[in-house]
Amino acid sequence: MSKIAIHPERLRQFGNGKESIFCVVSNSSLLEKIKIEHENNYKDYKIISYDKGDDFSKILSELIPEPAHILVIAPDCYFRSPEPQHLGQRRKLCIMACNSTPTSVEAIEHFLKCGENTDPYEQEKISEQFFNKGEAASHLKFVDEEYNTVAIFQHLDDRIQWHEQVGQLQWGEQQLFPSGEISVLPVEIFTLNLNVKLDISGKIALKGIPVLHSGTPSFLPNDQERIFQALYTMRNHTVIASVHEGVITNIETSDPAAQPAIDMLQAMFDVDSRYRIIIEIGFGVNRHLELFSGNSAMNEVYANNINGTVHFGLGLIPHTQYHLDIICPSIKVFSDNDELIFGGM
Repeated sequence: MSKIAIHPERLRQFGNGKESIFCVVSNSSLLEKIKIEHENNYKDYKIISYDKGDDFSKILSELIPEPAHILVIAPDCYFRSPEPQHLGQRRKLCIMACNSTPTSVEAIEHFLKCGENTDPYEQEKISEQFFNKGEAASHLKFVDEEYNTVAIFQHLDDRIQWHEQVGQLQWGEQQLFPSGEISVLPVEIFTLNLNVKLDISGKIALKGIPVLHSGTPSFLPNDQERIFQALYTMRNHTVIASVHEGVITNIETSDPAAQPAIDMLQAMFDVDSRYRIIIEIGFGVNRHLELFSGNSAMNEVYANNINGTVHFGLGLIPHTQYHLDIICPSIKVFSDNDELIFGGM
């Protein structure tokens, strides 16, 4: 049986492992398939079981001494991130997003390789430039030049919150693996207060790669795949969304090949009107990530090139059954002075 080979010293997201232990925390079904390559930069290596119902805070306190670098790969169950006081001051935690979408051994191997290639210093530089340019602009314009769509985003609104999953981890921090996303969401996101929205209005060309995350299963995996396949027609065919103050008011297409996506989006809107809300705008900055075929959560940090790639998020787990990200490589982000800030092919 071939093993999933993990090379800790290649994962620059963690930084220097000297005097630390390296731990892989994974489902019991995968333990026999995982092999940590010992390359002597760490003082010890561990593989620890984690399954549904296990208390990760207890695992931290009883099995993972500080200082430690921890990589979680748990496709079989939902992993709840620990509170800072449980993670401690001398641990770093990376989490593979591999439970909300189907994740095979091949996918794990693929994204491990992407993680090895990820350059955290490059990400930090891109993030710094993005925020410097963004802070100098009064608003941002999301433009698809092929379809002549423009949406204006009031990104300086103090009711919104910016998040970074980029660069090298510091002690006591946790981050998705592979890293590479800047995102913006309403401050009251976890209450899903419908009075707090991202103030973006205009038209958006939704053409690209969908990622359909599922929450605690009340739908069958086959349903998730069926919905994804309908939405996947946006991969090469465009849906034009009219948006008013963060709410999608209309969707249309002139391309019959995109009709399955139109029909599925409309069905989602009809079942739960909260899917009309653009709950997240994401900015993928990992240009070393290669897309994995099919519905894969870790595709979300994909950057087509050094300029990065925009995605839009609809729905919020656990308030909605699904969270849909639509990665749109063609969209460019300009300042109010028409300076290119982000995105584009």
